Amino acid sequence: MPSALVGVGSVGTTGVAAFSILALTVSLSLARPRVRGHRVEHAIAAALGAALSIALGIVPLELLATALRLLFAPILTIVSLMVITLIAERAGLFELLSRGIAAAARGRGHRLFAYVFVCGTVTGMVFTNDAAVLIFTPLVFQLVEQVRTDAWEMRQRIPFYFAVLYVANLVGALVISNPINIVVSSLFHISFAEYARWMFLPALASIVVSFAGLWAVFRKDIPARFEWSAPPARPRNRRLLVFSAIVLAATLVGFFSDSITGIPTWLVAFVGAVVLLGIYATVGGGRPGTILRGVSWDVLAFVVGIFVVVLGLRHAGVTYEIGALLSHLASKGLGILTLGTSLFAAGASSVTNNHPTAYMMGWAIRDLGAEPLQTRAMVYAALIGGDLGPKMLPIGSLAALIWFRLLRDRGVQIPYSLYIRIGVPVTLLALLAAVLALNAELALATGLAP
Repeated sequence: MPSALVGVGSVGTTGVAAFSILALTVSLSLARPRVRGHRVEHAIAAALGAALSIALGIVPLELLATALRLLFAPILTIVSLMVITLIAERAGLFELLSRGIAAAARGRGHRLFAYVFVCGTVTGMVFTNDAAVLIFTPLVFQLVEQVRTDAWEMRQRIPFYFAVLYVANLVGALVISNPINIVVSSLFHISFAEYARWMFLPALASIVVSFAGLWAVFRKDIPARFEWSAPPARPRNRRLLVFSAIVLAATLVGFFSDSITGIPTWLVAFVGAVVLLGIYATVGGGRPGTILRGVSWDVLAFVVGIFVVVLGLRHAGVTYEIGALLSHLASKGLGILTLGTSLFAAGASSVTNNHPTAYMMGWAIRDLGAEPLQTRAMVYAALIGGDLGPKMLPIGSLAALIWFRLLRDRGVQIPYSLYIRIGVPVTLLALLAAVLALNAELALATGLAP
């Protein structure tokens, strides 16, 4: 594997400036200070970082144009998925799901916990992790408030909240499960089907270990019984719900068949969103404008801004150091390469947020120009770390920050110490299990190679 990167120089004054901009951007997005009465949200912080990178010449205008071209497909995919998610929520799909979970658990607390985790995992896999947290956290909070008795203390409610959080930070079995998966996969032209083929087993391993870890931590706190006397769940608009389910199923089929049809994932998602918007306007009697206004444009602004900031790091040669580390790991063998890459990505994600980490890793891997199998191994290992790492520290992902805010708005204060105490060991075990699954697939692929 070559250790020299293409088109980047050694780290110098420009590199220090680029890294300082990243540190400022991440710090502002996490601290969210008030300036003249207005809070600096993560989108504003990322936009400021991107503007500084461009103003200081760290990201030339021609490089900015390249970045925007690269981001077109993943951003359109993310917007389309958000539209589909919002319409499914308006159709009552998630409320129906949460009430169905409570009815199926039949008053057993441990079964309710397991059902919340499993259904949340599927939701996060199909509707992206941020959407799962944004929609599922309030639903589970409301569900817990409905089923709990007066004897329930906060420690008996917290396990269900953590179940929602953890399904948002698992290894994405599908490329659409996490925005970082979409952006990084687009850099390497990884199709939906190829991604799913390689990441299903690592995702399954992380799901099993994460659930086992949460179960071990909370099994004594989860109430044995709960009360549920609500009537059976009924959809708000049955026709809209049915049509939404049909379009969603057709969209997923389109995703998986992209290698056969040649229709890219972004186009399938876009068509699915447009069709659903039409159905929402006719069958649902709603206004498409309300759906478009509900899209998390701030998240998209953050993704674009951070991508530009990291592009500045790459142009200044900062990602060269990551590439040098990966080259060193590669010399130790494929197993060490995947484990080291995952651990580095997880650690960096937990400290600086998984978006900038994933993009830095992506550029470093792309610039190495390694052989295809090694490149894929590094990409998937980096995404395993980027997907799981945020569970170690509260600042690791947008999903976690959204989760904290939603619960805080409802009077639930989760101590950071509890988050870290659970997150570090469970994450490391889940990461190890996922990497072992990936290594088994790589060993099989290497053995079958001519």
